[in-house]
Amino acid sequence: MTQPLPPNAFDAASRRRGVFHNASGRPKHGLLSALRWLMTRSRGPWPTHVEDVHVAPPEARVDDGSIRATVIGHATVLVQVAGLNILTDPVMSMRIGPTSWLGPRRVRPPAVPFELIPPIDVVLLSHDHYDHLDRPTLRQLAARDNPLVLTGLRVGRKVPSKNVVELDWWQTHALRDGLTATYVPAEHFSGRGLFDRDRSLWGGFVVETPQGKVFFAGDTAMGVHFQAIRERFGPMTLSLLPIGAYAPRWFMERVHMDPDEALHASLTLESQTSLAIHFATFNLADDAYDAPTHALARAVQHLEGQPAGGDFRVLPFGEAAIVRRGEGQEAAARRRYA
Repeated sequence: MTQPLPPNAFDAASRRRGVFHNASGRPKHGLLSALRWLMTRSRGPWPTHVEDVHVAPPEARVDDGSIRATVIGHATVLVQVAGLNILTDPVMSMRIGPTSWLGPRRVRPPAVPFELIPPIDVVLLSHDHYDHLDRPTLRQLAARDNPLVLTGLRVGRKVPSKNVVELDWWQTHALRDGLTATYVPAEHFSGRGLFDRDRSLWGGFVVETPQGKVFFAGDTAMGVHFQAIRERFGPMTLSLLPIGAYAPRWFMERVHMDPDEALHASLTLESQTSLAIHFATFNLADDAYDAPTHALARAVQHLEGQPAGGDFRVLPFGEAAIVRRGEGQEAAARRRYA
């Protein structure tokens, strides 16, 4: 059941004294809360290495009336639609941090090696955190393909490319005839060091195409922004929603959804198909390696009937999901993956 949207639901991002703020106005955790979490952590088990099953490389281009999505790892997804190749938050490095030797190490390599990723036309960059903005990968992409990089306000200076467009919330950029990308709100924060907290913007994207609408949530907590996105754009055809790095809830609930909330977001968006992202790659919180997928499976099993938004899948990394606008869950399940 939806609630009335707040008056600022469709406003541009609020920025005061150089600092951006969530539309909700909810207070954020400070240094003391972070120290409390670090001192009281109870980590779930994670493997040190996972090898994905080898799959066929992605098609060079897709223009068959479908949307094809390949989860490469974490929040990196190859979206192919109407002949356009889009890559979300590309992170191919083995570590995420200020140096090549500092920061969380990925437990599984990218499911599609860089050299097998087809030429990229557009990069959707949600925000500046190290597990989403990976300068070495962006540098490789700029040298090979020089894709258009769309991102939030004041993020561009951190991107090693000259082909960058910064957007405010609800601002739209044309990709080509019949395709647009709109930067939309998220409930999160930004910063890569001690002195740049929230000085650049965070958000997600809605890509409108002749084959339907694709929503990439980036990194976000639960919030009314999902309802606002649904009201502005209508039901989504494909949604890429984060499900991991959610424990402990007292600390993470203000920045990351848990799997139950991710399913609720999918239902709010009335998404024809949703794919899970942001899990089983980097150990960023206290939830166990397989906890997000198990929790999502339980949540989906408790749904009654086949509500709009209930087709929420955990895609094997490297395999492509094919989504055709208006196709029912049963037909999609029979075909399942490319």
